[in-house]
Amino acid sequence: MFKGRNYYTLLICFLTFLFIAFNISHVNSEEDDVKIPEDAHSKAIEALKALGPERGGKKIDYHSSSIIGLNKGLVVSSEKLKSAINDLGANQTEMEILIELSDNVLFDFDKWDIRKDGEDSLKKIGDIIKAYKSPKVIISGHTDSKGSEEYNMQLSKKRAESIKKWLVDKENISSEIIETAGFGETRPKVPNVNPDGSDNPEGRQKNRRVEIIIKK
Repeated sequence: MFKGRNYYTLLICFLTFLFIAFNISHVNSEEDDVKIPEDAHSKAIEALKALGPERGGKKIDYHSSSIIGLNKGLVVSSEKLKSAINDLGANQTEMEILIELSDNVLFDFDKWDIRKDGEDSLKKIGDIIKAYKSPKVIISGHTDSKGSEEYNMQLSKKRAESIKKWLVDKENISSEIIETAGFGETRPKVPNVNPDGSDNPEGRQKNRRVEIIIKK
């Protein structure tokens, strides 16, 4: 283990000294008049120094050492959390956070791939999920009444799944806590048509949305 007889002898002496000191302390722990020599610690340090810089335990540089992945995505400041909630226009209760995003924030028309300029919103959602260590996240997709009911149902499901995949892949959110659902045109917020039967573009836009519930 060590090179040279002197280093070996010194190591044996050091270990023997520690063994004797430990036994004296253990046997006489209740006697006030028996104490370990005050310079025991300094002698131990001297013995280690005598082994040289390449002997014994290696020096650890605590300023440069790190554990890979330890802090990855786990720490979200209160300021960052507050900003994310405000930017997303989220509504809060004691038990959950509700976020509603228009479909054109995340998707191109009739598509379910996440737009590049929509990733910022999903990044903020990821921050909120991690900040609250959410045990459950529910993502539901909704459409207007244009097109067939079956097509709208499939589109809303694919969009919800696309958001889940992005959060899992990009934000390292566990897939096990995320539930997805597609409701198509079955849960409109406002009528898709006006009372006279004419088209209501503003209403349809409000119905094309994704709702995300983050349990606290």
